[in-house]
Amino acid sequence: MQPDSYGFAGNYRWDANQEIMKQPVLNQNSKTCSECHESIYNLHEKDAHYNVPCVDCHGAGNVHVAYFKGDSLKGITKEQAYLEKEFKLDGCLLCHQKLKARPADFPQIMKEDHFKFLHVSDPKTQCIQCHNPHEPIFLLTDVKNSRLHPIVYKCTECHSKTPEKKEFKDVANHPTIFECKDCHDEITADFNSKPHSKYIDCRTCHLYHKENETTGRIYKNGNAKFCLLCHEKKSFKDEKYPPKIEWPKHVGNGLIISKSDEKICLNCHEDKIHQMHLTKEQNPHSVNWKSEHRDIAKQNMEICNKCHTSNSCYSCHMKSKPVSHNADWRKNLHKVSGIKNPSSCETCHKKNSCNGCHKLDMPHPEDFGETHMELISKKGKELCNNCHKEDFCKTCH
Repeated sequence: MQPDSYGFAGNYRWDANQEIMKQPVLNQNSKTCSECHESIYNLHEKDAHYNVPCVDCHGAGNVHVAYFKGDSLKGITKEQAYLEKEFKLDGCLLCHQKLKARPADFPQIMKEDHFKFLHVSDPKTQCIQCHNPHEPIFLLTDVKNSRLHPIVYKCTECHSKTPEKKEFKDVANHPTIFECKDCHDEITADFNSKPHSKYIDCRTCHLYHKENETTGRIYKNGNAKFCLLCHEKKSFKDEKYPPKIEWPKHVGNGLIISKSDEKICLNCHEDKIHQMHLTKEQNPHSVNWKSEHRDIAKQNMEICNKCHTSNSCYSCHMKSKPVSHNADWRKNLHKVSGIKNPSSCETCHKKNSCNGCHKLDMPHPEDFGETHMELISKKGKELCNNCHKEDFCKTCH
C-alpha cells in the first residue's frame, strides 16, 4: 500500500510533484494580465491592492488568455473566455468582513455599520459603487514607497470596544503605546476642534499598514477621489450627514480641474480638516485656460467666485492703463520691468507684442553682440534709437 517514491525527500509521495507539474496552468500571473491591460495593471500596482493577484477577484484566466491570444484550436468561445469584471458585495467581504481572527489593522467592516455611517439607504449596494478595486483608496503616491512610520495602535485593536478611560496612562500597569499626538500634538489638537473629529480619527484618512512589530507604512493621502468616498452625492445615499456634493458640478465645470490637481478639495477645505502646509503655487487650470475661461464664466460667474474675488477679472480686463504706465514708462521704465518679470507684460499684452515696437526679439538674445551688425545693416540705426540714445553705439565703437 506504500508508494515506491514515498519517503524519498520527506513524508509524501515524490512522484506527485512531476504529476502536478504536467497539469495545465489555470491561474495566470498578474504580469500576463499586464500584456493587454497595462493601464489597469499600473493602477493596481500603485495602490493598496498591489499584492492581491488578479485571479483572486477575476478567477482563473487560462481560457481567457488562450482565447484572446488566438488559440482557436481548443474551440474556446467568447462566452467561455469571459471573466467576471464586477464582484458582488459578498466577494469583497471574503477579505474585508470584520472578524476577530483577522489582524485589527487590516481594513474590515461590518456591512450594516458601514452603510449606516455613510447613510447608504440601499442594502444591496455594491462596493464598486464607491471603491475602484484596482485603486481602492486612490493613493497619490506608490503604496510601496509610502512613508515608513513607527507603530501606531488603536485601543480597539486589543479591546473589543472602546474603553471608558481614553488615556492608557490612566490605567495602572498599562503597556506604553504610541499615539499620533505624541509627535503631532498641534495638528491633533487642531483636528479635535474641527467637525471631522466627531466621526473619524487620524487613521481613517491616514491609513496605516503594519509591516512588523515596530514599523509600518502610513499613507498621507489628499486625493479628491478619496474625499468623495464619503462626500459624493449618489442615488443610493440619503441626504443626511456627512455633507454630500455633486461632482464635478460642485466646482463648476470639469474643465476647471486639471488632472494634475488631484488635491483640489484641500485647496478650499484645508481649514475644515487640520493644519497643513499645502503647495498652492500649482495652477489648477488647464494649459488652454485663457482661451476657454470666457465661455465658462459667461455661463455661470459663480464658478469663478468660488476661488476668486469679484474684482479679480479687472487684474486682466482693465479699462484703463496701470498706474505704472506713466509718461516715462515707454522710454525708460518698461524695459527694466520687462527684463525682471516678462510674464507680467503678458497679463495684458500678447506674448510677442514687444516685436510690434522693437521690430526684433526682446530682450536681446545672448549672441546679440556678435549678430547685431547684420541686423542694423538691414533695418538701420533708427531701430536702436527706439530705446538707446544716438551716441550709445560709441560706447563700443
